Amino acid sequence: MAVRTRTRAILTPIVFYLVLGAMSAWLVWGASQGERGLKAKENDDVVAAALRVELASLVTEHERLRRRVESMRSEAVDRDLLDEEAHAKLDRVGKDEAVIFTDVARTDVARTDMAKPN
Repeated sequence: MAVRTRTRAILTPIVFYLVLGAMSAWLVWGASQGERGLKAKENDDVVAAALRVELASLVTEHERLRRRVESMRSEAVDRDLLDEEAHAKLDRVGKDEAVIFTDVARTDVARTDMAKPN
């Protein structure tokens, strides 16, 4: 009987400290490696920095587009020039408009077609 109490007196604190140490190790591991640990914070910081860079580029793009739209206000630009630029960018013309090609390659083709005898 004395052996059991002595064994129990020795093993109980050892088991207690082993369980306490294992739980502490698990908590430390979770704090550093877990879903919300230090490594996850580093990863979030990298993502946040990339998003800040993207935000800065989007802000500059927004400012560029805002200035472009402001320059197209009726007080700032002639309607005919705006219409002409829109037709040139879209490569379209109205049904009632005549088109005169001024491209060098196209005029060379037109000259060779005219030079051929029928």
